[in-house]
Amino acid sequence: MRVENQPITPFIYECLMDAMAHPRGSVDGVRRILDDMVEQQGMKPTAELCNAALRALMNHPDYVLRMEIRNVMQEYWFPTDTPVKQTVAIGLLRDDQHELAYAKLTEMIEQGAKVDPWVYDIFILVFGKLGYLDEMLQLLYRRKNLVGSTDPMVINLTYYALDVCSQAYHHAGTLFGWLSVVQNHLVQPSDGIIDNVLGTAARNADAQLATEALDMVSQRTRAQPYHYEAVVEAFAGSGDLAAAIRTLSIMSENGIRIGRGYTRTLHKAVRGRPELLENAEVVVREAARARPVPRAAAAAVVESIAEAHGSGKALSLYRDLPTLCDVEPPNARMLQNLIIHSADEATAKYFAKEYADQVSEDDDPTQSTATFSTLITKCAEVGEMDLAFRFVKQAMADGITKSRSLNLRWISVLVEQAITREDGRVWPVVDSLLNTGDEDTAKSVRRILQQKRISKLASQWRAKSPTTTP
Repeated sequence: MRVENQPITPFIYECLMDAMAHPRGSVDGVRRILDDMVEQQGMKPTAELCNAALRALMNHPDYVLRMEIRNVMQEYWFPTDTPVKQTVAIGLLRDDQHELAYAKLTEMIEQGAKVDPWVYDIFILVFGKLGYLDEMLQLLYRRKNLVGSTDPMVINLTYYALDVCSQAYHHAGTLFGWLSVVQNHLVQPSDGIIDNVLGTAARNADAQLATEALDMVSQRTRAQPYHYEAVVEAFAGSGDLAAAIRTLSIMSENGIRIGRGYTRTLHKAVRGRPELLENAEVVVREAARARPVPRAAAAAVVESIAEAHGSGKALSLYRDLPTLCDVEPPNARMLQNLIIHSADEATAKYFAKEYADQVSEDDDPTQSTATFSTLITKCAEVGEMDLAFRFVKQAMADGITKSRSLNLRWISVLVEQAITREDGRVWPVVDSLLNTGDEDTAKSVRRILQQKRISKLASQWRAKSPTTTP
C-alpha cells in the first residue's frame, strides 16, 4: 500500500480495517490488510487493528482467521475486554457456532461483565429462529431486568418470544409472553398467535390460558369449533371434567354438532386417571341439571366406564341418556363397544338387542378386522345370530377373509352356534373361507367343521342312547 506524500502509519491500516465491517467488506480484505501491514511494511499489529478485524469478522465470519487474530492478541498481550468478548461471541454466532457462542456469552455473564443490550437482542432473535427456546428465554429474562418490562425493545422481544414459543407449543415461553405483554394490554396478538396459544394451552392442560385466549377470540369474531375443542382438551387434561362437559354443551347450544371427534380428549382423560373415572358418572348427571349434555360427551363417559369395569357398570348411566342428553340418534360405535365389553351373557344380549333395534344396517360403522371378530364372537356366544351374521356380512365386504391376521375364534364360535341351531347362513361364510386361497386357513376351517360335526353327532348319540342305572 502507498499513500502519496504521507508516511504509512498503523492508524491508516486501522481505518481500512474499520471499513471492512461494512457489508461490502470481506474476509479476503481483512486478510490482505493484515498481510500488507505485517509482511510488506514490517509493522506490528495494534490492539485497535485487531479489535477492528474482529468487528469485521462479526459481519463476515471466518473461524480460522478469527482464531489467528485472537492468537496475535494473546502474543502481544493486548487486553481482551468485554467489547472484544462480545464481538467474538457474535462472530461465533454468525459462523453457526451456536453452542460455543452461547458459552462465551454465559461466561461473560457469570463473570459479572456488563453485556450490552444489543448483544442480548441478537442472541434472542437468532435462538428464537433456531428453536433454542429455553436458552432464548433465559437471555430474555436478563434483558428484561436490564431496562424493565416497559421498554419498547423488551416488549417487541417478548412478543417475538410469544410468537415462536406458541408455534413450538412451548408452554413456559408462551405463558411468559402472554402474561408479560398480552394480559397487561401492551400488545394485541394476531389471530394466528392466539390460535397457537390455544393449541399450546390444550397440549399442556392449561385451562386458564386456554380460557383467556378463547375470550380474546370471542371478542374479535365468532369462535370456531377448533377453538372450543382446544379449551375442552385443556379442561379435560387438567382434570376438570365438569368444565369440559360444560364447554361441549355451549358448543352444542351454538349450533355445533358434537361428534365423537370432539370427545376424544375427554375419553382419554377419564380412561387415564382413575380418580376422574370414579366420579365421571356423577359429573355427567350434575352437568345435565343445568343444560342437556351432548350425547357424544355422555357416551365418552359410558364407554370409559365400560372399558374399565365392564358394560354392566355403565348400564345405569346408559339407560338414563334419553333424560340427560339432547335428542340425538343412537351412537353405533358406543353400542358396539358396550357389546364388546359386556362381561356376562345378560348384558351382552341387552346391548345386542339395543343395537339391532336402534341402528339400521346402513348406519353400521366400518371397523377393523379385530373389532369385527370380537363383535361376531360376542353376538354368536349369546345367541344373537341375526346380529352376528349382520356383522359377518359387513366384515366379509371389508375383506376379513383375506386378512393376514385372521382370527379363527369367531369362525369356531359362529360355526358351533350355527350348527347347534341348524342355521344354514353359516355355509356361504364357510365356503368363502375355504376359497380364500390360503391353505392354512382352509385347513383350520376344515378342522373346526370336523370337530363341531363330531361333537354334534356325539351329543345326538348320547341323547338317543338309553340311560342305564347301575
